[in-house]
Amino acid sequence: MVQAAVPEGDQMLSRGRVALLLAITCGAQLLVIFDETVVNLALPSIRTDLNFSTSSLAWVVDAYMLLFGGFLLLGGRGADLFGRQRMFLIGLVVFVGASLGGGLAQTDTALIIARGVQGFGAALLSPAALSILVSAFTNAEQRGKALGVWGGLSGIAGTTGVLLGGLITDTIGWRWVFFINVPVGALLLALTLAGLRRSGDLEAAVGPRRLDGFGAATITGGLLLFVYTVLNTAHREWSDPITIGGLVGSVVLIGLFIWWEKRAPEPLLRLGILANRQIAVANILTVLAASALYGTFFFLSLYMQVINQWSPIRAGLSWAPLGLTMAVFAGAAMQLTPKLGTRNLILSGLVLVGLGQVLLLRSTVDGSYVSELLPTLILSGAGFGLALVPLVVAAVSGVAKEESGIASGLMNTAQQVGGAVGLAVLVTVANERLSGRIGEGAAAPSALLDGLHAAFLTATILTAAAVLVTLALPSTRAKVDLAAIHGG
Repeated sequence: MVQAAVPEGDQMLSRGRVALLLAITCGAQLLVIFDETVVNLALPSIRTDLNFSTSSLAWVVDAYMLLFGGFLLLGGRGADLFGRQRMFLIGLVVFVGASLGGGLAQTDTALIIARGVQGFGAALLSPAALSILVSAFTNAEQRGKALGVWGGLSGIAGTTGVLLGGLITDTIGWRWVFFINVPVGALLLALTLAGLRRSGDLEAAVGPRRLDGFGAATITGGLLLFVYTVLNTAHREWSDPITIGGLVGSVVLIGLFIWWEKRAPEPLLRLGILANRQIAVANILTVLAASALYGTFFFLSLYMQVINQWSPIRAGLSWAPLGLTMAVFAGAAMQLTPKLGTRNLILSGLVLVGLGQVLLLRSTVDGSYVSELLPTLILSGAGFGLALVPLVVAAVSGVAKEESGIASGLMNTAQQVGGAVGLAVLVTVANERLSGRIGEGAAAPSALLDGLHAAFLTATILTAAAVLVTLALPSTRAKVDLAAIHGG
């Protein structure tokens, strides 16, 4: 077990200060993750109003994921070099402005551009928010609870997006899935300007502020090309020369980045951070967990709306048990992490998620919500609630204060890339099974369900792989190990 002494000088923040920091940082993360899923149930209405083609509609989701995943490492390093508050404010303004632009969009192109700019703003905002949280809480016990809240909200926000997306679309219209960010963002901006600007301890590291330009260009280009290529496998085969060329090009750029970072005087990413087994394993787990989480949202939404023909409101409300269960178990994880350790909780959570995915294999065309879907939603909510909190703790522990931003960006990159790649793989598996069943003469609903079952089975295998990887994670307890974030 990893142990580190708690510094004598760590200070407890007042309750008011704790509440303010959590409201600002977790509120920002809630917006960022919320916007990844809130548009899913609004897509049919968006398609009708803005005359989207079938192929271009996917870019309402993909443009956000592409720029969010591509610029996260750059955003995280920018927070370390130029100031966490500064990058937080810039990211928030860009995000809110793009949300307003999305709500006002009159053409498909305008909406796709707005979504891309939203993703870029999120890439600046999210790592800066987590870096502020990590840096502000120098008391180990408070930091453990704060990271617990962050980890719990990261999962709950996705469910909230699906839930509210259906309600908003059916009541006041799809444009409000974007407009709703404006008053929330304005409130966060006011709180940040009033409450954090005087906190010098949250600003940039002392020393020269030079960004590793070549490193930033190669890793951002490599991630953008990789995510773009993977997202486009929904329209192209994995064996397509364009797909292969994109994957090869991204590997070359990322390889150049690694080669350069070993030689750069001021690297964008100190590769030694990945020599920390806890951080390396935690990021691998984040990739696998994100694959399962994104796949669950996508294919269950498809099952509800396409096979069961539910309205957006009914489909949205059907996700409520998952969100509520996740909230309860995330709260439990905050209390249990210091007692049971990160590895045990992540392992338990992933096993529950896997059981929920196995149950989906028995779903039918005219199945009952209570008997077929509800058990999966409850098990998955409990599992993700238990796993995500200690996973965030493990992913940002053990790094120096001046690298907290890049560690946050690394974890968020793992989440975005994992979600994009996992979803693309599941879509490919589902489409191949669907095509095969149609070729055999199966009825459309039955063939589609078989495709979904193939995706659910693949997701179960990914979760099983995550369970095995968890065994390599050092067993740490948040109250003690988190003190090492600032060098113990």
